[in-house]
Amino acid sequence: MTQEMESRMALKDLVDRYATESDKNNQDYYRNLFRPDVKLKVYMGDKHIMDIHNVEDMIAQYKAFGTAKASFHQNGQQVVDFVDDTHATGICYAIATLVTEADGNDRLTMYAVRYYDKYVKVDGRWWIAEREQHFVYAAVPPLV
Repeated sequence: MTQEMESRMALKDLVDRYATESDKNNQDYYRNLFRPDVKLKVYMGDKHIMDIHNVEDMIAQYKAFGTAKASFHQNGQQVVDFVDDTHATGICYAIATLVTEADGNDRLTMYAVRYYDKYVKVDGRWWIAEREQHFVYAAVPPLV
């Protein structure tokens, strides 16, 4: 049970560091979380909008979105199922809140996100090997 608990903590750390570094606009840190050959698919609702096959392309694509004036990524529950000692799957729920500027005005956008991950343990360390990132919905409430 100790090994499983250590693995669960390491996997939670992966998704939490992703959120924290995203808030810092530090996409280069993703090299510490995702395998070099990561497979990433991004969906807005049911529409498939992005298909990436390595971490360098992932970083470049995320940087191309530009920098938000402020962001706040908050992870909720994470459920992990172990396939074996070195492979696991997981779902993590998140809210991503971004403040951007449009026509000289600040704009708040809130995204509800589900991450469907496949994890792999290599040389004693867990990594995100595959991710499906689903933007379930977006809301644009007034900013006060």
